[in-house]
Amino acid sequence: MKGKTLSNATAYANRINMRYGAKSMLSKKRSKRYRFREPILDHNGDVTKESINELQTKLNKVNNGEKLALSSAESKVLTGVWVQFVGTFIEAMGTTEELQELKEEEDQEAILLERQAVVAIWLQTIGSGLSAFGYSLEVSRDEEKEIQGRKLGIIGSWFEAYGLAVEAIVETALLKADIEEQVPF
Repeated sequence: MKGKTLSNATAYANRINMRYGAKSMLSKKRSKRYRFREPILDHNGDVTKESINELQTKLNKVNNGEKLALSSAESKVLTGVWVQFVGTFIEAMGTTEELQELKEEEDQEAILLERQAVVAIWLQTIGSGLSAFGYSLEVSRDEEKEIQGRKLGIIGSWFEAYGLAVEAIVETALLKADIEEQVPF
């Protein structure tokens, strides 16, 4: 019985795709761009009064705080900064777990260096989170929120930079120690 239901659902989906097609659905989605109702230029090549009024109406809506959609580039950047935050958060959790496993070793100097590396990665994570949250504010259409978002983004970048510098120093020290002990790579 379940097999028949699944095949019926699949057949229905295939009919829908054939009838409307994924391509036509995408083109419908893209056609939501703003267009002028009347021609912008008249037969002499001058801007028409109607198009100026329509543009002024659109700008008034923006000034009155009506929400506008993000541009494609803003959406990509926003997604990217949040993905980066999630990635550094996962990395920080993983390195913290690795540190817990290393505590059983007797080399206290290596454990101290690893602890410093973990702290550095958590600083990067905090910075990445601040940057992501800041950019989320920055793409709002409110000027005050945009400024707050930029400030948060800058603070986040400093956290990330400091964390990266500390991690680079610590990882270099760990590499030198491994080379001196002739640890095979």
